[in-house]
Formats: sequence, C-alpha cells, structure tokens
Amino acid sequence: MFLRRTPTQQPSDEALAASLRAGGRSAAGLLWDRYAHLLFGVAMKYLHDGDAAKDLVMGLFEELPALLAKHEVRAFRPWVHAVVRNRCLMALRKKDPSLVLNMQQVAEPGNDEAVLHEATLQALEAAITSLPDGQQRCIRAFYLERNSYREVAMRTGLSEEQVRSHLQNGRRNLRNILQHHGPEQ
Repeated sequence: MFLRRTPTQQPSDEALAASLRAGGRSAAGLLWDRYAHLLFGVAMKYLHDGDAAKDLVMGLFEELPALLAKHEVRAFRPWVHAVVRNRCLMALRKKDPSLVLNMQQVAEPGNDEAVLHEATLQALEAAITSLPDGQQRCIRAFYLERNSYREVAMRTGLSEEQVRSHLQNGRRNLRNILQHHGPEQ
C-alpha cells in the first residue's frame, strides 16, 4: 500500500514572529513568503511608486527582527499592516511636509475618493502628533498597533485606568482638532 504523507502544520504568524524575536532567521523567510506581496500592495496604494514601495517593504523586513525585539506582537498581520502604513505616511510627509493637497490631483476624475481618503489619513496622523505624549502613545499602541488595554498599560507603564483615560481624552481631542481644523490643515 502507498504511504501517505501527513500534511505538516504551518506555524502561525505569531509563532514565526516569536521565533524571529528569539533569533530564528528562517522565520523571516516564511513571513516574507506570506506577507511581502501584501505589504507591497499597501505601500503601492500610498506611495504610487513601485521602486519606493519595494524599498520600503525590503527595509521593513531587514528591520523586522529588531522591531519584534522591541514590541510584543499578539496579532502579526494587523501589526505589520499598521507598521507599513505608518512608514508610508512618514515617507509621504517627508516629500510634502505641509500636507497640503495638490489641487491638480483633486481635479483628476476618479481620483477624488483616494485623495480625500489620503488627506483624511494625513490629517489624522498630524492630529495624533499634536496630542500630549501620553495620549499619543496610547492612541498609537491601541489603535494603530492593535494592542489591548493591558498590553498598552504594560508597554507604557501606566495603569489600565490611565490608559482608558488617555484613550478617551485622546479621542475627544482628535475629534476636536479634526472638526476645527479639518483635513486642509
């Protein structure tokens, strides 16, 4: 009779991240195989430049062991997506620190929604940077890196009540900033 090979269980993303944090370099290759094309797509969406998107994704994977050593990642996929998105926004901000929309882009047909979305994201990012340090750290850790209250508290050294307070005040302040200044800021 033929022997059937039992399918091997593939390690989870989180297990690969933990392995990479512990120095297992083969985990980087598996994570690359799973995510490089997806992260390239995210970078292309923001940067609209293939070479810049490739460089950004390759740079991320070069720094991945160091990043994972700094952060305890519970859910790898949303975390790495947030990291790429934030790096794209930083790259865009370096190109155009004023965050002013190019009116020619707005006038292009079919591009209105993408430009408005990008302007909103940039305005939100600018508003986050204007928050007090504690609120800014809690907002980034909770919403962008998708950590729980407990994880944010452990990372920041604050109590869970302080984290909740910073998040509540940060959301209110963001809402006020965005309502009073709008995406044109």
